[in-house]
Amino acid sequence: MVLVQSSSRIQSVVQLICAILLFFFVLFLAYIAARITGTYQANALNKKSNIKVIEVFRISNNKMIEIVKIGNHYLALAVGKDEITLLKELDEDEIVLHETSLEPINFKHILDKIKNEKQDKE
Repeated sequence: MVLVQSSSRIQSVVQLICAILLFFFVLFLAYIAARITGTYQANALNKKSNIKVIEVFRISNNKMIEIVKIGNHYLALAVGKDEITLLKELDEDEIVLHETSLEPINFKHILDKIKNEKQDKE
């Protein structure tokens, strides 16, 4: 009788360990799939394209004004839920282009900055 109970406990523990290992394996596969998808999308967006969104300004929940570069032309577009309206074609000298840096954000630097601000307040 004691042998049967200890055998059943061992089986339960083994099943629990297998379930935990299976959970982490599925989590790892999801992580790998997300990394592959992100890399693919980043590479697709970084390729040279004739269409680029220069700037977006949200007016309301579903209405925006966008400045779009198509070829060598700049367009101001009003984008709604179901429609896109051309507002104006812009000259290149009317547009102020902001330099964007593609440097990765260093999370440790941001965390240290927040910690220092918190310590300064105390």
